[in-house]
Amino acid sequence: MLINEATTQLMPFSYPWAWEEFKNLCKNHWLPQEISMATDIAQWKSNQLLNEDERNLIKKILSFFANTDVLVGDNLVLAIYAQITNPECRQYLTAQAFQEGVHSWSYAHIVESLSMDQKDVFSEFKRVGTIKNKHDFQTQFLQGILNKEFSTKTDEGRALFLKNLCAYYIGMEGMQFYSAFVLLLNFKRRNLLVGTAEQLEYIVRDESLHCRFGTKLINQYIIENQDIWTEEAKQEVRQNIMHVVELEDAFVEDALPNEITGLSRAQFSKYIRYIADRRLESIGLEVLFHQNESPFPWMNEIMDLPKEKNFFETRVTEYQTGFGLDWS
Repeated sequence: MLINEATTQLMPFSYPWAWEEFKNLCKNHWLPQEISMATDIAQWKSNQLLNEDERNLIKKILSFFANTDVLVGDNLVLAIYAQITNPECRQYLTAQAFQEGVHSWSYAHIVESLSMDQKDVFSEFKRVGTIKNKHDFQTQFLQGILNKEFSTKTDEGRALFLKNLCAYYIGMEGMQFYSAFVLLLNFKRRNLLVGTAEQLEYIVRDESLHCRFGTKLINQYIIENQDIWTEEAKQEVRQNIMHVVELEDAFVEDALPNEITGLSRAQFSKYIRYIADRRLESIGLEVLFHQNESPFPWMNEIMDLPKEKNFFETRVTEYQTGFGLDWS
């Protein structure tokens, strides 16, 4: 069982897929300071390469990432790990928690390298409505699990835990992260902030694995808890996904007041709906938007959303063991 089974025995595996996902996650180890930021620093200091709209967009995305990865780590350790008792799944969760820490370090390294106002970037989510709204929406699912009365031994508790898994693996890591990735990685297409983009590409690949594991975890949880996967529960998950889309629309309207090269709000609107439909399909739910094509086909090389099972065959920045990394 995924939950409520007291065992510390790792083998034989109850869920071989979880062990395979854990091994896949361990195949790459990277650290932020190993990626050169020299060109990014020069470009950021230049007054001719990035306009105010672009700088504002970059700061807002980094503000979102810098604080949200901390929230994801808290949810992993305080909520998901605490309730998932299966040993091989816990192996994965500990490795994921470490990677989230590296991601937080990466965002801090970017902010520091570009000499941004750290207080401004790291506290902006507390005072800027669209970032705070995204943060607050996710926080509610963690708070429910941390309530001292919470227990997955009740029907209500098991249902709430499923909502948490969907909110974080589908809504946040599977949608909110991806939408922010596309906004920032667009600059690399113009040969801007390449060092920042390289770090983001490694993070994208980590998050693709997190999302893949999370989808398998959710589907396995549903198999073991069919009684709580009611039509009402399905509709609530779909409504939550709809709300995530609305939050992303509002965030982009705030962060992208004017179109910049390669990006428009109309394109982004289609993209977030494309992602939402793919995520809903991954857990057996009906799509909401019938958006079957991505407006950013160039992202397929990096994210390959329709074929995540081919993750290691389609990545530009190849996964390798830490001692074999090639940064050329």
